Amino acid sequence: MADDQIITVKKILEGSPFQDSIEIGTPGKGGAIKVYGDFADPSGFEVRIREAVRLRKTASDMMGGV
Repeated sequence: MADDQIITVKKILEGSPFQDSIEIGTPGKGGAIKVYGDFADPSGFEVRIREAVRLRKTASDMMGGV
C-alpha cells in the first residue's frame, strides 16, 4: 500500500513530460490550439502538431466551418 502511495505522489510531483508548447492560430479566426511536446524531439512534436491541426479542422467542420 505504501509503495502505491509513493508512486502516486511521485507522478504528481513530476508533472507532464511535455513542458514545451506552441500555440497556432487565433481565437477569433478559426480557433487557437496549444500543443505540448518536447522541443528536443522535433519529429515527435511534429506528429503531435499535425494531429492537433487535424482535430481542429474536424471540430471546425462539425461546427459548419466556423
